[in-house]
Amino acid sequence: MITKKEFGKTKKGNAFLYILKNDYIEAAFTEYGAAVVSLITQNKHGEKTDILLGYDSAQQYEKNDKYLGATIGRCSNRLKGGIIHLNNSCIQVSQNEGKNQLHGGFEGFDKKLWNISSYGDDFVCFSYLSQAGEEGYPANLLVNVKYKLEKNSLIIDYEAKSDADTVCALTNHSYFNLNGYSSGDILQHQVQIFADYFTPNDSEALPTGEILSVKDTPMDFTSPKLIGLDIESNYKQIKYASGFDNNWIINRENCEESEIVKAAQAYSEKSGIKLEVFTNLLGIQFYSGNFLDGSDDGKENSPIKNRCAFCLECQYFPNAFANKNFPQPILRSGEVYRKTIVYKVSAS
Repeated sequence: MITKKEFGKTKKGNAFLYILKNDYIEAAFTEYGAAVVSLITQNKHGEKTDILLGYDSAQQYEKNDKYLGATIGRCSNRLKGGIIHLNNSCIQVSQNEGKNQLHGGFEGFDKKLWNISSYGDDFVCFSYLSQAGEEGYPANLLVNVKYKLEKNSLIIDYEAKSDADTVCALTNHSYFNLNGYSSGDILQHQVQIFADYFTPNDSEALPTGEILSVKDTPMDFTSPKLIGLDIESNYKQIKYASGFDNNWIINRENCEESEIVKAAQAYSEKSGIKLEVFTNLLGIQFYSGNFLDGSDDGKENSPIKNRCAFCLECQYFPNAFANKNFPQPILRSGEVYRKTIVYKVSAS
């Protein structure tokens, strides 16, 4: 079933909270940033547990810049110099992180008030028309994000069309703590990433174009491993980010482009909650909340502290336009962008 509640007034208009609930899980969403506000499941003790960082009002989402639960676009992650290459042209887009662009610019999709296009007992669909020139991007891009509950899974379906060639690389930026959003750090969580290779970064968190094996490095999560085990390693990639913040290349051997595969999973022994992530995207960013600094409070005034949550962001490889060996996130006029991310939860 679905419930609608007032969530606050922003500069762009009123926002509401849409709550979906079934026999397994409950989730809430808002038009502001087309964001996931909460994801509630039962832990191994039968207690309801909200495993997502979030805020209590739309005004807090408008004020803060941590992308909690938000839809990210037009281009997720980083672009070196804010440069895209399209049809033999070099196009300058906005630069909101020094000389680079992060997560779509100064006012990416996370800062937009989306429209509700449809909803039902088990789904809600948000839409947004990104006009040509927004943050420097060419073409008018119409985006739909559908959130659906199916048993113990939250399914996110993305669809986009443009009236000319452009860039489209969307993701969801949910922060997870499987013990509950106010329960402390995530260092005792286990993470497994189904990837044999990753893309190393330079000191500005920009992938260099190299593709390295995870074998015999702290980046090896091919078997379940505690986040805290290597997070203070002297390995250069970890030192750059003060923790984990890289793109892993999901194992997709012999898979069709549209095929949804398991990309990662996480588990907390304390709560018994397991999170599984599935997608038809090519990469996944594992971020251990290294730059959460306690400067603002989340739901119920709980401080958002360093390493209090982690992200598993399914994505195109970051900084693709500076690295021609990476798949290019270009959407051609007349084509339809279709990508899916699934977050499945269980407890034992």
